[in-house]
Amino acid sequence: MRDQAPVWRSPWGDVFVTRYDLVSACLVNRQLSHVPPNDRNHASDQRSAINEWLMYQEGHAHAAIRQALQQPFVGKGATALEPFVAEAVDLLVSKADLAGVVDVVAAFTRAVPERVIGRLLGVPVEDMPRLRAWSASIRVILDSGFDDAFGPVSNAAEEMSAYFTDLLRDLLARAEMPPLLVGLPPLVDKLGLETAGRNIAFLAFAGHETTVHLIGNMLFHLAHAPSQWASLLSDRRLAASAVAETLRLESPVQKICRWPVKPTELAGQPIDEDQLIVLLIGAANRDPEQFPQPQVFDITRHGRQNLAFGRGAHVCIGRTLAEMEGRLLLEAVLRRWRSLEPTIDGAKWMDNSSIRGLERLSLRLS
Repeated sequence: MRDQAPVWRSPWGDVFVTRYDLVSACLVNRQLSHVPPNDRNHASDQRSAINEWLMYQEGHAHAAIRQALQQPFVGKGATALEPFVAEAVDLLVSKADLAGVVDVVAAFTRAVPERVIGRLLGVPVEDMPRLRAWSASIRVILDSGFDDAFGPVSNAAEEMSAYFTDLLRDLLARAEMPPLLVGLPPLVDKLGLETAGRNIAFLAFAGHETTVHLIGNMLFHLAHAPSQWASLLSDRRLAASAVAETLRLESPVQKICRWPVKPTELAGQPIDEDQLIVLLIGAANRDPEQFPQPQVFDITRHGRQNLAFGRGAHVCIGRTLAEMEGRLLLEAVLRRWRSLEPTIDGAKWMDNSSIRGLERLSLRLS
């Protein structure tokens, strides 16, 4: 499909894009909207919680929200987060069995990102099960189709947003801002408490959901590639490269959608205004024109940047944090275990076309 029809129109009319250069260009094309046409012109009081997330904003609204949220993720702000992440990683990895078969998803690949994002957003530990349940519901909604996601309001998204709106109100009253919320007071002043709360909910969902799957996918591939695990044991400086290669080969976010604001053309094919374009990130990241032997997990791979976090103005705001969590988790695993082996029927992948990740990953650790 990528070679013969890199821009493919399905029988139901949606357009799928698979080639790296085309997907990359679409990600920075300002004529392709991030917002479904039915929701593009809704008044703010008609929009659901998901509608107001940063990832579905454009223009001045996107710039204002991103500016308020990005401070902890760049420069010294990002560096300051590392002790919080390292502490959570070390605590949870140390609790896992030293030897034997361990479901690493249950033991720490889900718990670490949840603990990190909860602490950085000021969420009490006892509330984390609610965050996990809301995120699971939202994940299903976003994969089921945009009519479902943007039409009837999702109870999970609304409940999660209301929770974070109340949390933010309490934090503002006490003049206490956890690490990821230091830039929120100006956003509240400019856009209101509800919009701010909805975008904290977005950070909570996006800030742990994809990282959970990044970590699980990475351990899966390392367990199935003994030579790569051996390379890491001999040179732990390759940990960051292992994270990058996982993001390329097994991108947690598999697809991103766009809608043309006017008729356009893509690889010689006419595309109607408001036609759904599905950018297949997973396919682009396995394009042999960009990544030689793309099906091979190679932690020494260098070259073109993968598209796991997107590109352009909407590049993932939490990229630095996700990469940091993946690297620190892998370094902790390397310190604790020398052997990482797969087990028979030990992996169960999620049934989700948008997010690639594991529900269960049983590994033999020693």
